[in-house]
Amino acid sequence: MIRNRAYSGNVKFPKGFLFGLANADHQVESHDSRYEDVWDLWERTQNKTTRKEACKFQENYPEDIARAAELGTKIFRFSVSWAKVQQADGFWNQEALDHYRAVAQCVRDHDMEVMVTLIHFVWPVWLEKEGGLIAEDFPLRFQAYADKLAESFGDLVSYWISFNEPTQLVHGYIKPWWQENYYMPPGMPEGTSTSGEAEAVGKLIYNLFSAHAKARVAIKEHKSSAKVGVNPLVTGFPPWLQWLMDNQFRANWLLKAMYTFSFKRPLVIENAKVDLVMGGVTPKRESTIHYSQEYHWDTEHTDHVALPAGHGGLLQIVNKAIQQSLDLPTSATEEVCQRPLSLADYFARTEDGSACKVKNDEGLKRIRRRGIVTIGIQEVDSGTPGDTRREEVEREIAAEISREIFGDNRRVEFVKLSGEAHTKALNTKLSVLNRAWHFFGAASLIANANWWYLGSRGKLPKELCPEEAYGAHDFIGFDYYWGLPTKRLHHFQHLLDAAEGRFLTAPVWPEGLGHAMRQFHRWFPDQEQFIIENGCVPLADGIRRKDYLNLHLAQVEKACEEGVPVKAYLLWSLTSNREWGHAFDNNTDFGLYFVDLDGDPELKRVPTSEVEHYREVIKKAGSDQT
Repeated sequence: MIRNRAYSGNVKFPKGFLFGLANADHQVESHDSRYEDVWDLWERTQNKTTRKEACKFQENYPEDIARAAELGTKIFRFSVSWAKVQQADGFWNQEALDHYRAVAQCVRDHDMEVMVTLIHFVWPVWLEKEGGLIAEDFPLRFQAYADKLAESFGDLVSYWISFNEPTQLVHGYIKPWWQENYYMPPGMPEGTSTSGEAEAVGKLIYNLFSAHAKARVAIKEHKSSAKVGVNPLVTGFPPWLQWLMDNQFRANWLLKAMYTFSFKRPLVIENAKVDLVMGGVTPKRESTIHYSQEYHWDTEHTDHVALPAGHGGLLQIVNKAIQQSLDLPTSATEEVCQRPLSLADYFARTEDGSACKVKNDEGLKRIRRRGIVTIGIQEVDSGTPGDTRREEVEREIAAEISREIFGDNRRVEFVKLSGEAHTKALNTKLSVLNRAWHFFGAASLIANANWWYLGSRGKLPKELCPEEAYGAHDFIGFDYYWGLPTKRLHHFQHLLDAAEGRFLTAPVWPEGLGHAMRQFHRWFPDQEQFIIENGCVPLADGIRRKDYLNLHLAQVEKACEEGVPVKAYLLWSLTSNREWGHAFDNNTDFGLYFVDLDGDPELKRVPTSEVEHYREVIKKAGSDQT
């Protein structure tokens, strides 16, 4: 239960306070094969949900922007597709530039301020091939990109965001040991060591700071009154924990720990019973286990195969065995390679035509040394036809797994399991240490989300943040969605659920937003604050979207009462959109206007009940402004 101050609607927001809405190019614009970005490629190489038509914002922007204005919002944020406006180094697409000018003009015509994001998690494929965000010349290329946009339509833009959630971009270069694949592009090449990941992260952070500072200068040369900032993602943690993360000594130590210790991938703590389990496995929050693709043993039942996290080679073989045993269709990518690829490995494969090799991890080596694979299958009632068929399917898949590993489909033994024994069979007495390592590794990266503003204050080493980036922002922007108070820290796994697109269980803690606003006010007492993103799926952590909105607006009210100069609150998002490769359902729908992205070819905008509520909030706030 959330015990928190309720939104009263009685506090007078500062004069000129901006309520707003937002979206992002890759999430709302249709896929165009002529202008692919790194997420288009990533979704295919990782076998994720592609954006397809999205909600066709590139065509529907006049109506969508009108919907936002009709609610009374006074600021609208959208992002530019770099892949569309620049097709190669030095080659600009004037048609695309004209389009984004038209979008900005439409926002202005509806009496709203324009906020533009330069990179919202995506950049051109051609740029990644030439080194991407960690290339030595990236800051200069980004500066040229910002300069071109400011020249083309900067006269219409009041606010700029250089990098959306720069603190999240590190997930494309370093991954927790329990995570088989990188969370986002580009991913590091197969075989990259921990020190190699650390070096890449160091280059990334330095380049982001340098590129932001250079872009800000370029933008202001075209319009001196333009305001430039960023919006790091802030996770709500208790002030005592956030203090430990944010003080200078601890921050430096944590960055070093992130590089050299917490994200090393040690040998997985092995199970003592079986190598994997089949049938009746219900995916659950368990840090020591991950799941292969689903398989159907009849028209009504769907199962997964579970195995200890970190066994990428075995997972790869299991997926291939399921496909071949059940004659499942494969995508073009899967036909070439049965496992997800980093973009660097994908580029290498497409250039030399070589297929991927099975990842020969320690778990797979151990099975081969033993000479037999041990598989747990569901204990069934032989008198039940459906259960008998289930076991037949599982034995067929198991035989194929054995053939893939040993070249012999008979080198398999079965252990019959029932109920909770399925997942327990993959645990050992040391599993608690696995979970503790999991928490430490994730906390050192997620909890210290304030490194961007630590760098801006000059509190990071110069090899991470150059002096040109000190104080290089015109407002304090940040995103806030989820958090955990002290008494709920044991629910840390729910934060990781959110990172993997399971927002229904994401932990709601509105007070974390208040703590963030007050902390940033202490750090930057003279700068206005912009809550760039805050929003919710229809139901998260048992909290409905309307209540989520009220609870977080209550924190904004309280901050205004205390004198925190909060300038804007932008609700995420205007419409349903594609949530970064995740399937579209209630888990991932943040839209104020619902769009059936997969079932409605007309992509109609259907107002949710929160549309009228947000309208009333804005109306009340406007009438009470001082």
